[in-house]
Amino acid sequence: MLSRLGDSTDGSSSRTPVGASGQHRPDPRPVSFKGINIPRGYWVRFADSPPKPTDEQNTSNASFGKNADFYYDDDPDYSEDQTPVVGTAGDKVVLLNNAEHGSLATCRRVTRYAENIHLSQLSKGSQICVHTVSGHIGLVTYRGAAGRGSPSDYITVDLTVWRNAEPASDDEQ
Repeated sequence: MLSRLGDSTDGSSSRTPVGASGQHRPDPRPVSFKGINIPRGYWVRFADSPPKPTDEQNTSNASFGKNADFYYDDDPDYSEDQTPVVGTAGDKVVLLNNAEHGSLATCRRVTRYAENIHLSQLSKGSQICVHTVSGHIGLVTYRGAAGRGSPSDYITVDLTVWRNAEPASDDEQ
């Protein structure tokens, strides 16, 4: 079941710079969604409300396209063993450690970027900061994977998105 949670703040006092004039704008309000099931080979866009898994192809960047804000698929570097991974087309994901509290401020601060994260590195409750090429920042909370008896292969996540929280990358502009 997919449900939208109410908007809330994360207590962050950081602000996003805008333009060369040095003016600041307030941080974007978070939008949260619970219980998103993402089948293997699918991805979601953080601009969608609610995010809906898709396998739509976009040939402009890798197999998912530059719109793949968060995906679940086989590791492209180890395709022969079909190791399941999660990641983003922007190649900027950070698996938070247990001492780090997932928030906009934390996701802006941590810079241990990886291209993707092996599913075997996640446990229920693991949090992942995701930086997209569009400038959105997402906090993904891993809730688990389909059981061995399930006819489909999918993961379940909760998602908090701060839209336009940072400048878009050069690939998007």
